[in-house]
Amino acid sequence: MRLLSFLIIFLMLLSCKTDKKETPLKNNVMPQRGELSWESQIFLGNRLFSEKTCITCHDVHKSTIGPSVKEIMDVYQAKNGDIFAFLKGRAKPIVDTTPEQVAIMQANIDGFLQEISDEELQTIATYMQHVDDINPD
Repeated sequence: MRLLSFLIIFLMLLSCKTDKKETPLKNNVMPQRGELSWESQIFLGNRLFSEKTCITCHDVHKSTIGPSVKEIMDVYQAKNGDIFAFLKGRAKPIVDTTPEQVAIMQANIDGFLQEISDEELQTIATYMQHVDDINPD
């Protein structure tokens, strides 16, 4: 009887044991996140503009240490410039500034902005391009 009880308990424990294997990723690839909405791009761009200290030198509507975001984007629009390429470090500045301002901006591009993804950098560019839409005078 004791042996029978032991066998029953053993079989119950064995049947309760599940072989939980983690579901493998399809082709070992993480699923892609969907594209950010326009509002999300603006929100993230605004946040990164502040976090990466761009706001220290560039106010939205007035010149401070550097030209305002509005001034920068007016020049980039008039000259058909690519602000993303500039922020990525692949284009020369096209806004008239002093050599000191260019040196500071280049140091920031080589430092702070190299640490973020292209998608994040694009959100900063999107924020700058649409700053008037969200921060009117």
